[in-house]
Amino acid sequence: MLKATTKFFIGLMLAAVLSVSMVTAQESPTEFDRTGWPETFIIGVYPGDNVEEALAGVEPLRAYLEEYLNLRTVLVTGTSYNSVIEAMAAGRVDAMEVGPFAYVLAAEVAQAEAIAVANYTTDTTDTTMPGYISVFFTKKGSGIRTIEDLAGRSFGFTDPASASGYLIPANEIMVAMGFTDPAEIEAFTNVNFAGNHPNAVLAVWNDNVEAAGTFDANLPIQADRIGMDLCGYTDLGIEGQATVEEWPYQVPMTREEIEAIYDECPEGHLVVFHQSRVIPETPFAIRATYPDSFKQAVRQALLDFSKNQDLVDEFQRFYVDPVQLGYTDSIDSQYDVLREAARNLNINLRGR
Repeated sequence: MLKATTKFFIGLMLAAVLSVSMVTAQESPTEFDRTGWPETFIIGVYPGDNVEEALAGVEPLRAYLEEYLNLRTVLVTGTSYNSVIEAMAAGRVDAMEVGPFAYVLAAEVAQAEAIAVANYTTDTTDTTMPGYISVFFTKKGSGIRTIEDLAGRSFGFTDPASASGYLIPANEIMVAMGFTDPAEIEAFTNVNFAGNHPNAVLAVWNDNVEAAGTFDANLPIQADRIGMDLCGYTDLGIEGQATVEEWPYQVPMTREEIEAIYDECPEGHLVVFHQSRVIPETPFAIRATYPDSFKQAVRQALLDFSKNQDLVDEFQRFYVDPVQLGYTDSIDSQYDVLREAARNLNINLRGR
């Protein structure tokens, strides 16, 4: 079901390092047995459409881990989710943080092990289960306001290994339409792949496709960056819903709330017409073959990240252990919902 994978490209474009005072303000870690540790810790990142911006965004974590672990740490990029997975499977990447479904695939074929989960907020007292939402959106005036209206129209997914850009939207279509074979999706709507989340938004805005799916926070980000008109997400004003400054949304809007925004939205503006259930947030995954001392050291470093508010503010997230928070028996098991969706779509997780 997944498309052919793409050749992996390594990018060692490191952004400016944070000041020493910010990094070393962290408490010194417990001394670990370093037997079997790598000489260089290589973290795989999927940059989307902007390599320099993506690497700069992850630089606070890179610099922090290098200081905390006393271990040279570098970032590398791939041209797709799958290319990062392939790099881990080939031993060229030690860890990855590129999306929840990409993790599920990597757990099957690259011996990836989830050790912590990103919480995309700067409020380190937040103990809610980290998650986000896949949204279906269109340009008002297309006549599309439900999944059923996608019949015979063009719909854009992002990347075949994306949870919010493919797996969940495809599964939502399957469920809504009562399909039993994923091939029915392509017979139902004209399927396109934009390649990444920013391109999916642009494709709808530029009328290349009539609707698309992406993750919730991507819409206001792209609208602000490109200057697109977007209804609802830039000024929600709906009781019980967060503002853009209070990302991430933890609860999908009700159908009534979606309809209210849609009805008030001017022609030609982007607007959401469907939201998925909450998707478990992206884990930080490391190769399971490393010694427990190394995995534990990295895990502890990630969990200690929240102790430095300056770093959290710079990185715009911190890390939690859902097991410690009481949400699950193991970090890996919370991604079973994605495995279920993959089975529904007849995706062989080991047959990429």
